Amino acid sequence: MSRRLRLGYPGFFLLVALAMAALMVFLLGAAHGDLQRQAATDARNMAGVLEARLESTLRRTQANLEELAIDVPPEALAEHVPDALRDRVRNKLALEARHFPEITGFRLIDRRGVVRYASEIVEPRADARGRSYFELLRQDPSRGLVFSEVAVGRMAGRPLLFMAVPIRDGEGAFAGVAMAPLELSYLQGLFDDLELGPNGVVTFRRSDDGRLVMRRPAQPDRINQTLTNNPMHMRVEAGEMEGSLRFQAAIDGVERVYAFKRVGAFPFYVAVGIALPDFLNRWQRDAGGAVGATVLFLLLLGLILMRLHASEARGKRATVDLQASEDRFQQLLGSVGEGICGMDRQGRLLFCNPAALKILGYRSEAALQGRDLPSLLHTHGADGRELAPEECAVRQALEVGTVVHSSDGVFTRADGSRFPVRFDAYPLIKDGQDIGVVLLFADITERRRNEARIEFLAHHDPLTALPNRLLAEDRFEQARGHAARSGERTALLFLDLDGFKTINDSLGHDIGDEMLKALANRLRHQVRETDTVCRLGGDEFLVILPGVRDLESLSLRVDKLLTAVEAPVDLPGRTLTTSVSIGVALYPDDGEDFTTLMKNADTAMYHAKDAGRNTYRMFDEAMNQQVQEALRLRSNFQRGLAGGEFVLHYQPLLDLKSGRVVGAEALVRWHDPERGMLSPGHFIPVAESSGMIVPLGAWVLREACRQAARWQARGGEALVVAVNISAIQFKRGNLEQTVADALSDSGLAPDRLEIELTESTLLHQTDEVLATLQRLREFGVRLSIDDFGTGYSSLAYLKKLAVNKLKIDQSFVRDLTSDPEDSAIVRAIVDMAHSLNLVTIAEGVENAEVLAVLRSFGCDEGQGYYFARPMPEAEFGRYLDAAEAVPV
Repeated sequence: MSRRLRLGYPGFFLLVALAMAALMVFLLGAAHGDLQRQAATDARNMAGVLEARLESTLRRTQANLEELAIDVPPEALAEHVPDALRDRVRNKLALEARHFPEITGFRLIDRRGVVRYASEIVEPRADARGRSYFELLRQDPSRGLVFSEVAVGRMAGRPLLFMAVPIRDGEGAFAGVAMAPLELSYLQGLFDDLELGPNGVVTFRRSDDGRLVMRRPAQPDRINQTLTNNPMHMRVEAGEMEGSLRFQAAIDGVERVYAFKRVGAFPFYVAVGIALPDFLNRWQRDAGGAVGATVLFLLLLGLILMRLHASEARGKRATVDLQASEDRFQQLLGSVGEGICGMDRQGRLLFCNPAALKILGYRSEAALQGRDLPSLLHTHGADGRELAPEECAVRQALEVGTVVHSSDGVFTRADGSRFPVRFDAYPLIKDGQDIGVVLLFADITERRRNEARIEFLAHHDPLTALPNRLLAEDRFEQARGHAARSGERTALLFLDLDGFKTINDSLGHDIGDEMLKALANRLRHQVRETDTVCRLGGDEFLVILPGVRDLESLSLRVDKLLTAVEAPVDLPGRTLTTSVSIGVALYPDDGEDFTTLMKNADTAMYHAKDAGRNTYRMFDEAMNQQVQEALRLRSNFQRGLAGGEFVLHYQPLLDLKSGRVVGAEALVRWHDPERGMLSPGHFIPVAESSGMIVPLGAWVLREACRQAARWQARGGEALVVAVNISAIQFKRGNLEQTVADALSDSGLAPDRLEIELTESTLLHQTDEVLATLQRLREFGVRLSIDDFGTGYSSLAYLKKLAVNKLKIDQSFVRDLTSDPEDSAIVRAIVDMAHSLNLVTIAEGVENAEVLAVLRSFGCDEGQGYYFARPMPEAEFGRYLDAAEAVPV
């Protein structure tokens, strides 16, 4: 008996020690691996969110800078700039900067490096000479977007990252720089919002040379320093867009799990590092406690066996000590947070710890004792499908005797509810025999919930919970594939709310946000389950409608959206209304890819805006050509003014009683080297929309006055020159000074200049407009109303302005002899004008019959093809030489 005990107790001790060691190694190893994988997943998710925010910030800022570089008038960067122009540019910068909290403001810098405008400073006193972005763009103005190193702003006085694009003149030469300083404090705020632990780190670096832009925690002395032998940056340099890795940082010697991601197409990448000490801290404490308890247990067990070996007489004491050891073992099992269950080869429960009972929802171990555990726990797969017995992974471990691992299993609780688990099953060996399985499992419901939340935020708009552009593009790709197979079409609808800025400005952004959420919910309920409503940002939405068979049904669906949006929205304390303009593009008719269709739908939307809003327009190629033509004309306008491509033609004005030439109307033409001679109707709308009508109008005034002065110098009766003035020149140009300068430079008498005003200019008359016209009248300049009778004519402004002449529109004159209504209107205008002591002139006189009727009505002057077409300066001079003062 004594010899048998000497052989058995050491073996039993070794078996228990090995089992305990195996169990501890497995539990701690599994927990360690899960923590590291979770850290890598968290780092990737946070890097993805940061990249999306940074890419959106840089892309929006770049787009605005490029627009500013195109829109800024070259004269605004001159050394001496009119106050009105300076105020207009400054106001535009301030308005644009309000939508960009990520930047300090917008700057416009002239070709010498002087900061001419700053959105937040009225009189900036700084220059950009010596700044890397300025020197790079001055040396090579063909470059696009340029980023500087991190530097202290000369106006802001704090570290900033400068984004800049070149401003080019009409010849493509360097004219200055449009620049925006990126607020690093804004990035710091994004970084500080992340929960990374005490030793976590976030870095924002250049992808081309590894220079540090920003780091959390901050290390100011390392800003702008490059990296050497950094494994993460080496992967970025090798072309990887994103990835994860683990290494020890050279800066602080801390080992971390890193995830990095390139920021769109920009030369930056963001990296998030979670330190091993942070996510392994609790694991280390638990591991130390478990190992200590295990060692203590083994020491006690060894002591008991030694005493049993020493004397059978002390058997009772050894039994008590063994029971105590088993109790400690149960305490060890009870201290583990994961569920642990032991089963025999038939799947019946052998033992379980309290954590297993709590997770599974059973009150005591007795409720599970003797029952077939796999049939209770593992009844369904991750897809919700009920599992057959042979598909149960836990039962397979019992039957085959192999290790089974699953990260996406589903277990069933006592109440029948199911929950996601990570579980492992290991064979239970005793005396070399497979006696069952040890099952270890953990509830991962909270982890799944966090992952789902991060995934949702990456693909949805946080305000309205609608899909964002990234998810919308993925939905479109699915719809495009279905459309290609079925032969149907897919519609992209670009929606822009009408006048929504007024709601934000007058009621505040909180009310605006509530309005957006209500409208988003309304749009969501107006579409089918297969359709997608996406918020692009601001007040812009995108709707994807697959399965379009015909345009008639599509029109009905778009009309439903228009009707839904314009219905009143009830908000707490108020009811608001708005409308929407919609542009529609079809796949594959209007484009093969998402970006092209978005651009075309956006173009169609602007046509809907121009059509009066609260409507929709279908995209067609003519729209695209119109936009391209407008952009081409807009980009060439400054070149045309500087290069002398604009010329004036003159059409004579005749006295109908005597037949004498009494004046001429100056009409501008553009001799485009690419398109030939362009009429005003082709380029004047572009000039007005871009603001170039102001310098163009000033040039026309100067040239017309100079020519009239030359006619006056020839001798004979002095002629009046008539010049059309755009309404925009009243609003944006210094009209009084422009007229005064033109008269002064030419030497023309003020009463030889006639300013033609449209009724639309007078319709929205303000005190400032009336005062300007009154001062021109007092100065001696003649005033006439062009196209009289076609607008909202008012006798009140005839009296207020004391105009000299009414110009009867050709739409009434052309059919004067055949349309009694036109005849009555013309007669009434002539009689009214004479009663007010005003001169009348009829335009569009094209035959002798019309001329005879006008003379019979007493019309004073005439203009039209019957007398002469508009002609160049030299030809008009010959016309004057040949003209005789005899009745026509």
